[in-house]
Amino acid sequence: MYRSFLSVAFMAAALALSAQLSVHRVWVLNEGRFDYMTQTQEVPVSLGAYDPSTGAYQHVLTLSGPRFGNDLEVKDAVVYVAADDQLLKIDADSHMILAQVTVPGIRRIALWNDQVLLTRGELGGLSHYFEARQQADLALIYELAPGNGPDHASEDVQVVGDEAYIAINNGFDWPNYTGQIGVVDLPTGTYVNEIDLGPNGKNPERIFEANGDLFVFNNKDFSGSSISRLAPAAATLHYTQDIALNSGCGASALVDGRIYYLEYALYQMGRFDISTGQVLDTLSSPLAPYAILQDSHNGVVYMTTTDFATSGELHVTDELGNVLSTVAVGVSPGNMALDLRSSTAVADDAEQKRMALYPNPAVDQVWLSGAEAGAWITVLDATGRRVQAMRTVPQDGPVLIDLAGLAPGSYTVQAGDGRTGRLQVVRP
Repeated sequence: MYRSFLSVAFMAAALALSAQLSVHRVWVLNEGRFDYMTQTQEVPVSLGAYDPSTGAYQHVLTLSGPRFGNDLEVKDAVVYVAADDQLLKIDADSHMILAQVTVPGIRRIALWNDQVLLTRGELGGLSHYFEARQQADLALIYELAPGNGPDHASEDVQVVGDEAYIAINNGFDWPNYTGQIGVVDLPTGTYVNEIDLGPNGKNPERIFEANGDLFVFNNKDFSGSSISRLAPAAATLHYTQDIALNSGCGASALVDGRIYYLEYALYQMGRFDISTGQVLDTLSSPLAPYAILQDSHNGVVYMTTTDFATSGELHVTDELGNVLSTVAVGVSPGNMALDLRSSTAVADDAEQKRMALYPNPAVDQVWLSGAEAGAWITVLDATGRRVQAMRTVPQDGPVLIDLAGLAPGSYTVQAGDGRTGRLQVVRP
């Protein structure tokens, strides 16, 4: 009996160790278009999802009422959305709204344990700028009023361990911007500290965590941008470094140790190397992204573009911004989040063994990611006949497969590690 118990325990531990996360979908929050001159909603806020395995985008939900969308987070097949004055909890599979509450001025959200943490900011001021709510029903747990919390409108919130770091910018009182990072002790719900980002660290917008430090992207007064580095444990500021003449709201992300940001003055993306504390380069990518998100599971970066009036696109790119595929989404896709699902090595679910193929449908070439470098890749037609075989190049990142010799139709792409993907080949 003791040996059987040990065997069961060992098997459970082995299964836990073999479990891994895969990207089920990429959720996209489209801000739509609100005309402030006429006070009319010309394009509603919407929520959609992109499937990396098929390259297809699905419109999921239209949000009636909110003038714009602010942020979204995904956890355990649930999507949390901040939109104008609403906080919503949505089932990621059924797309049903599970809970919805009114939160005037809601800006950005973060998840910690069973709580939704959120910042607030609005023209004219609010009674408080940070609060915590239950994930189960979005009921209020506590709020931090000025004096016991941020004194000004706040933007991003980043959780590190049991502390929340808040970007305090006074962003609705132009040009009286401020620049502090507030610290909340989450187990006690108390405001414990503020870290001043200095005269060039005004208007902090995004906070990233890497290598035990925090990196803050600041928009200053929109005539230039800076990045601050601070040590959260010691609550000290290492530096605030000017990086750009002008940048874009929200168009910044941490990708493999570099902060990508849109440089409006050049209409190109710049990259800041966090290891050196200096601007690394400016990319030659044709994109001027509105939002950026890294997908390290598939070895790609997602970037969105929009004309802010009638259209929006999601681009799958490599780390240099070279476009691998593009799909139409909603207007002003300003925020994205990965829907990660766990899988185990012994599972027999094809969903857990999929590869990502871009674009899909494909014409002459397709990018493949998710297979091990050096593995054999086999392409099977609809009857199961092998029509193409190749060995992937021994490198990380997407692999380009030539489809020029294949007839239009449906194919299955298999890797030697058991991963598969469905591919549709078309001809113009």
